[in-house]
Amino acid sequence: MRRAVVVWAVAYGGLRIWFATGHAPEWKLPGDDLLIPNWVSVIGCLVTALAMIRIRPRLLWALAAGWLAAAGFILLDLVATVLPGLGIPHDVPGMLSRLGAVAGAVLLGSLAKSHQPEAKPWPPWVSTAGACLAAVGCLTRLGAQAVVGFEQVPYGGNLSIVLFEGGFVLAGTVLPFLLVHRIGRYFPRWLLLLPGYTIGAGITAYFTVGLLQMIVNVVQGQPAYDDVGLPQSFFWVAVPAYVVWGAGLTVAARGYQFATRKATDSECDLQITQR
Repeated sequence: MRRAVVVWAVAYGGLRIWFATGHAPEWKLPGDDLLIPNWVSVIGCLVTALAMIRIRPRLLWALAAGWLAAAGFILLDLVATVLPGLGIPHDVPGMLSRLGAVAGAVLLGSLAKSHQPEAKPWPPWVSTAGACLAAVGCLTRLGAQAVVGFEQVPYGGNLSIVLFEGGFVLAGTVLPFLLVHRIGRYFPRWLLLLPGYTIGAGITAYFTVGLLQMIVNVVQGQPAYDDVGLPQSFFWVAVPAYVVWGAGLTVAARGYQFATRKATDSECDLQITQR
């Protein structure tokens, strides 16, 4: 696995250098393919390769989180692929580049996991708190939209937007509930873990970067978001709500993974029994 990470860092680093020297294609989404400058991504590849000299799981997890956050637009790629009727640009070169960053994050996470003791289940209340935060974040986001008006959404009233809004509500209410309630144990494990981790991590990465960019813009004397047609206060409510939603959903998914895995020791047995 260590060799695979080095190969990835060299290959992806070469691609980032190619882009940084003026050979990047024209991206369809705002900005570049990643949410960090090209030369920063080159440095990130170098740091990733150097991290293989001595394995430190915490550093590897931090690098994995960084690459996942940098590829935050992958969330838009997913939505554009599943619901093309929304009108989100389908940026194939950008999506492939972001998938490369996600692949690096997966390799780093797998390597970190293999070099640390198996995680012990946390108390059930932690997962419940995560699910509650996810629901609060979702409802806060909906409340912010209600204040400015639901007619302010940037998409047309077609089937895709109906499906998107339905999935939006389910991911913020029903999914967190199923991840922490005993009813969720009757579902196939992957059916809840896959959307729980994918949506949770995707929302957290994308909107955490967005929130940081908002803060930087304000510090520089610029509007948090410009040319959008919505009040700035909307974004200061909606974007943090997304971050809380994503983080809570990720925590709930992790708790569900703990609760449904095969017990490997008496402590794990005890935790699952208490549920």
